[in-house]
Amino acid sequence: MVDLSEHSEKSRLPAVSVLMPAYNAEAFIRQSIQSVLDQPFQDFELIIYNDGSTDTTACKVWQFLDPRIQFIDNKQNQGLTHARQATLELATGRYVAILDSDDVSFPDRLEKQYRFLERHPEVILCGGNALLMDAEGRTSGELLHQAYRQEELKIRFFFNNIFVNSSVMFRRAEAVQLGGYRDRAPVEDYDLFVRLADQDAIHVFNEPLVYYRTHEGNISQSKRDTAIFQLRRIKDDQLRLLRVDPQQYGAIFDALLWWRVAEHSLQDFYTMLVALKDANRRSRKLPIRLFERELYTRWYDLVLATTPKKQAAAYLLKKGLFSVFYLTFKQARRIVKLWLRSFF
Repeated sequence: MVDLSEHSEKSRLPAVSVLMPAYNAEAFIRQSIQSVLDQPFQDFELIIYNDGSTDTTACKVWQFLDPRIQFIDNKQNQGLTHARQATLELATGRYVAILDSDDVSFPDRLEKQYRFLERHPEVILCGGNALLMDAEGRTSGELLHQAYRQEELKIRFFFNNIFVNSSVMFRRAEAVQLGGYRDRAPVEDYDLFVRLADQDAIHVFNEPLVYYRTHEGNISQSKRDTAIFQLRRIKDDQLRLLRVDPQQYGAIFDALLWWRVAEHSLQDFYTMLVALKDANRRSRKLPIRLFERELYTRWYDLVLATTPKKQAAAYLLKKGLFSVFYLTFKQARRIVKLWLRSFF
C-alpha cells in the first residue's frame, strides 16, 4: 500500500528556497523582496531572517502578505553567519538561492538557474554577474566582474572569489551535509562556496542576474580588516584541499595574492608555485594544463616585476615551471628578447 500522504507532503515542497538575512535594511528591503515575488518562476519560498534590526526592517517585511514568505523576526542580533545558517536550516527547497536584503534580482533569475541545475546534475553551485547600483537605485551599466571561460572557473576560483553572493544558487542537501555556514563572517559565503566547489562542478553565467547595491553599509567596506583575516583562513583551507601545507606556504601564497612581493624572496615564490603544481598533479583537483599555465603566468609577472632584465631570462626558463606550451606569443617574444639581452 502506497503512503499517499507522504508523497503529497513532498510534492508541496518548493523547488527553490530564497534566503534573505536582514539587519537594519529598512531603506532597501522592500525592493529586494518585491524582486523575488515578481519572478515569473513561482515555485519558491522566501525565508527572511531579521537579525535584531533596530530600525523599521520588521515593519517593512510585515507589509507583505504573500504566503510564500516565511519571516523570522529575531529580536537579538546574533551576527550574519548565524542568520545565514538559520535560514539554511529552515529551507525545504531542492535548491537554495541567496539574495541579500539590499540587492535586487533580475526578473528571470530564479527560472534561469533552476532550469540550468535541473539539466546539469553535475553542477553543485552556479552564479552570475551583477550590475552595480547605488543607494538611490541608479546604475551606470558597470558589471561587478569580468567574464569567465567555463573551463577555467575552478582555477580562477582557486585564486579569487568569482561568485557574487546574491546571484548564487546551490543544491541544499549538499550544503547541509557540509555543515552549511561556518563562523567566517563577513566572508562566510565564500567559505561555503569553497567547500561546495571541492565536491563537484561549478558554473558562472556571463550575464548579470542581480543588481548589486553599493552603499555605506556594505559589509565588505565596514569590516575590511576582519574580512582579510577570514580570507586568509579560507585560502589556507584551499591549500589543504589541494594537499599543500598552509603552514609552509600559506604566507607566501597570501603575499602572491595581495601582490606583496617584497615580503618573500623570488626563490620562495618559485618553491611555492612548484609545490602547487606538484600537488595538483597528484590530486588532479584542477585542470592540469590550464592550472600550470596560470602558475607560469604568475611566475612570469613576478620575475618581470622583481628581477633585473639581464637576469630575468634565466628565471623565466627555470624548468620547474617553464613549458613552451604554456607561453603566449607575447610572453615568448619577451623571453627571447631578455635572453638575447643577457649576453650583452
